[in-house]
Amino acid sequence: MANFWCLRHMRPSISSPHPTGLLFCLLGLLYLLSIGYYRSTSHRDPTSFFFDPSRAYEKRYSAHRIQEAKSFLTTAGDFPSAAKPSGNTQATICVGIVTVRRRKEQYVGLTIASLLEGLTESERNTIFLDLLIAHTDPFVHPIFSEKWVETLPDRVLLYLNDDNPDYEQIRAWEDGGWYRNKTIYDFTHLMKDCYETGADYVAMIEDDTLAAKGWLSSTLHALDVIQQRTIAGQDWVYLRLFYIDDLLGWNSEEWPRYLAFAFLFWAALTGAIVSAKKRFFKSTPASAICMISFCFIPAFIGLHFMAGRQTMWPFRPGVHEMNKYGCCSQGLVFPRSIVPRFLEHTDLTTDWLVDMMVEKIANRQGWKRYVIVPPVLQHIGATSSKGYGFDKSAKTIWNFRYEEYPY
Repeated sequence: MANFWCLRHMRPSISSPHPTGLLFCLLGLLYLLSIGYYRSTSHRDPTSFFFDPSRAYEKRYSAHRIQEAKSFLTTAGDFPSAAKPSGNTQATICVGIVTVRRRKEQYVGLTIASLLEGLTESERNTIFLDLLIAHTDPFVHPIFSEKWVETLPDRVLLYLNDDNPDYEQIRAWEDGGWYRNKTIYDFTHLMKDCYETGADYVAMIEDDTLAAKGWLSSTLHALDVIQQRTIAGQDWVYLRLFYIDDLLGWNSEEWPRYLAFAFLFWAALTGAIVSAKKRFFKSTPASAICMISFCFIPAFIGLHFMAGRQTMWPFRPGVHEMNKYGCCSQGLVFPRSIVPRFLEHTDLTTDWLVDMMVEKIANRQGWKRYVIVPPVLQHIGATSSKGYGFDKSAKTIWNFRYEEYPY
């Protein structure tokens, strides 16, 4: 009986879990729950380990917006001509769109329809829509004979032999497949034409984009914000209407900084835990402190990076400075004052793409660049206009980053 009494009183001490083991189980459970949380919330973040393309690129708002643009385009042929004189003083923004024939689907109609659909009459009057059909033979482009081309753009530019001294050079680029030189020429040629309208801003938009409803009011508001922030004598080159989240992740150039912050966070948290043990939890075994410091703090730091930068440090809606990692040239709005100086630095002989050219010039000149968040343009092109070899990357269809935003 005495032996039984001893065993009964020893049982709690034998079966009671060790504090370190109990803490390990609790922190392990918290870690697993955190992984589950980020799996469900980071699937749309391309910078995340948990990114799921099948869910991220599910068309919701995009499909609805495409249908609105198609409906608008169907009736556009019945509209009266919207042509304005070249010196239209009402225009706040000249929207320039260069279009060339693609091998399969042509997107430029959807682009223009999405830009115009939903605008009020006064909003439409603030835009001068300048369309360049960038072929020496415009009949090559399937849209040239479509009725909406006569009614939606304010002006349609063509490369005609009788009034363009560069006609033979342009045709040589076409025949030789020198798409890089020609795309630079197309871009700068249309930018000059837009500048001559007298508009306050020049928006260069690619012909395979889709504009969100309300894009104009959001853009004009963003431009006002930039002007208020700009200090006298400080130049900025563009407002970006589209960007790719892939490039806004944990970039390799910044890993030394990330590692330094991670180490400081680990050291500070470990120090805080050791200090708390000495003051409040003196009976806590040292093994528990070591487990937290060398196992779980690094694990949660790793999970922070796995969750993705856009999940952990998202851009708030509004206007942000973006001098690095911005891509691509789907939609850039230039202030009128910068256009002449920008054009002085363009070079038709250099083997670069439009977005590369813009960024190199801006870097050399020290011009600031801004972005609107969330983006008001989407890239919908599935076939490249730059020649064979570019379709692999072009087939990626970027939907609006956050389709839950009310556009």
